Amino acid sequence: MKRFTLFILVLVIFGSAFGQKIRKTNNITPYSSFEKKMDVPDESRLKSEGEVFFSETFNWKDPSNERGWSLPAGWKIVETTDFGMPWVWRAGTDSIRGRWTFEKGHKYSLTPDDGYIVFPADEYNFVDGIQTDFYPVCYVEMPSINCSSRPTVVLKMRQYYRCNPTTSVKILVSNDKGSHWATYSMAYETDLNIFCKNPFVEVNISDVAAGMTDVWIRFVWDNMRYYFWAIDDVTLSEAFNNELQLERPWLYLTDLEADGDEGFAFMVPGSQTGTDGFGGYTFKAGFLNAGRDDQENCLLNAEVFKNGVSVYNQNSVSRDIWALQRDTFPITSQFSPDGFGNYEMVLTAKQKQADGIPANNIYKDTYYITDSIYSYSDWDFETYSSTAGFGNNDGDYLGCVFDIEKTCEVNSISTMIMQRPENKIASTKPGYNFQYWLFKYDETEAAWIELISSEYTEVTQEMLDKWITLELQKDGESEFLDPGQYVAAIQVFHGGGVGANNSQYRFTIGSDNSHRSSLGKSVYRTITDADPVWYQNRDMSMIRMNIKETGAPKNADVVFNVDMTLPIANGYFKPASGDFLDVAGSFNGWNGTAHHLTDVDGDGIYTLTVPALATFQKIEYKYRINGDWNTSEFPSGGPNRVYRTSYYNMIRDIYNNGVSMAVDVNSLVSSVNAYPNPTNGEFTLAVANKGVTDINILITNIQGQTVYHNQVKSVLNYQENIDLKAFAKGMYFLRVNQQVVKLVVR
Repeated sequence: MKRFTLFILVLVIFGSAFGQKIRKTNNITPYSSFEKKMDVPDESRLKSEGEVFFSETFNWKDPSNERGWSLPAGWKIVETTDFGMPWVWRAGTDSIRGRWTFEKGHKYSLTPDDGYIVFPADEYNFVDGIQTDFYPVCYVEMPSINCSSRPTVVLKMRQYYRCNPTTSVKILVSNDKGSHWATYSMAYETDLNIFCKNPFVEVNISDVAAGMTDVWIRFVWDNMRYYFWAIDDVTLSEAFNNELQLERPWLYLTDLEADGDEGFAFMVPGSQTGTDGFGGYTFKAGFLNAGRDDQENCLLNAEVFKNGVSVYNQNSVSRDIWALQRDTFPITSQFSPDGFGNYEMVLTAKQKQADGIPANNIYKDTYYITDSIYSYSDWDFETYSSTAGFGNNDGDYLGCVFDIEKTCEVNSISTMIMQRPENKIASTKPGYNFQYWLFKYDETEAAWIELISSEYTEVTQEMLDKWITLELQKDGESEFLDPGQYVAAIQVFHGGGVGANNSQYRFTIGSDNSHRSSLGKSVYRTITDADPVWYQNRDMSMIRMNIKETGAPKNADVVFNVDMTLPIANGYFKPASGDFLDVAGSFNGWNGTAHHLTDVDGDGIYTLTVPALATFQKIEYKYRINGDWNTSEFPSGGPNRVYRTSYYNMIRDIYNNGVSMAVDVNSLVSSVNAYPNPTNGEFTLAVANKGVTDINILITNIQGQTVYHNQVKSVLNYQENIDLKAFAKGMYFLRVNQQVVKLVVR
């Protein structure tokens, strides 16, 4: 069997201008198919596929140590620059701070309670409020791992970082005591100054580590003064025999210009779709064969659902992918929407063999055909956008590029005006000012022409963290848009002048990171430029163009579905005894008495249709038993569920997110003991309660997949022998009601 070196591709796109027009940067580069021979272990060395043979959750807390933690034996922390800036351990509740960093911790950690490791470069360069400019190089090195019996080695971890440049975060692997190191970038597609695009790392290092007696792994922060890199839940496992992964999905609107600049659009007015210039969506995805075997007949399937009904289903051509090879699969048959509605696009990587982890073979996103809203971003921000990295001048512009294919009339522009909750000083404040502008690219003049603007407006407290729409000042001519390319922009004024200190003066708007939008559609312009040149922005600024069109539905039904099987099984919800379920929320004034859910077919899924709610409104809600807030899900002030309505609303929930509420487990469960632990797969579970209660036993692997489930009624003490030998070796989580025990199977 042939083997291939695993390449981590890093896409770094710098803001630049190409003449007067915006530089296009959306050409898709196919994955490398560079071949490297690799010895294949004989079958006698093969272990269980997917077996985890090393894991580290960074439970390094040590109260006896003055600093509160201790480095385990065999681990090393080395700083080569001698600035006194090492990697450190943090408890799960510890934050990461600095001049530009305001994080509550490792947001993607699977095991946050026992801590994580972090390189807080921003903290080190902002001690006591004094900015320094040290560029540290520091690494954490794991103890030597014996992989001699492992035919494949897959490294997995959970990371959270923000870096500039992204080459600063990498993993080094050596099999010869450090004489040579193989480098794997952890940046993936993350651009400068934004948060990591891939927090759930899974990289096959077999070409360096498989079959080797001693393997050293380093996590290296390299020569970067800003931000941070946090790591948790590191595992080494054998690859599955068959493990195809869909790594890079592309959903692209096309047009007659064939410039490939549309990318993904979240909302498109219907008047712009039924034209010759609107080519519809095409699909493409990059596959990685992360398994041990060659994957046969691999193909990409694209299916589109309009309001829950399949309206498009196409496959790419099929090809085989050898182990550790990447390949790109396009579907060129375009899909064009037909009428207002929700269009869910589902991309699935398929192959002949049964896949080891099917969950990473699917990518989904939804766009909407509206009557008036044109937008690349959705309703909610993940981070912020500003011109702080591009001059931070009073009067700079942030914008989005929109292609108009059919003559229309523009009404207004909307922007998410945002104040960063973690740093209200370096973000929009009441008293700042802004103005909306619309520009058109004039092909004859080869220049951007100013068309129309809104009124000059002052930011108020009520505007913060909201979409703010301002009407454009129409003159009877400029508001009528011919086919062409336009920029809808916000001009921001913070009062700090030219080149202002961005830790004191910064106008921030929302940025959307939840869709694979084209960088070419988000732009900025500095007031210091002599000519109105637009540059690509690294953030997807949340700016909309609203045209004068009507006709889309203003109301839609919302169908609530909630899985009640667990509350029924443990006796917390007893429909046979007359218990009923309702939903209460902001849509009905938090009064659920007239909103009972029913289970007509007896499958434990309770359903209710609430008619004619306004589209695109955010609702909050909870499910309740017997109309009682004391028996509602997420009691004691827990979070509300949040949902934004659209044209098609099919909500699927699990009551209390699957957490048992039958008893007060803190008072009734006195001990949970699993022995032996570590185990060869067979162990005894012993549970002692303070009173008779139901218990729910759940065992999941480190990927979160359930491997064992049992429910026991009305017991005081309970003992059970459990056999997991049929599953891969590694770390598991044993949950009894709400108590969790880490279980190691060797």
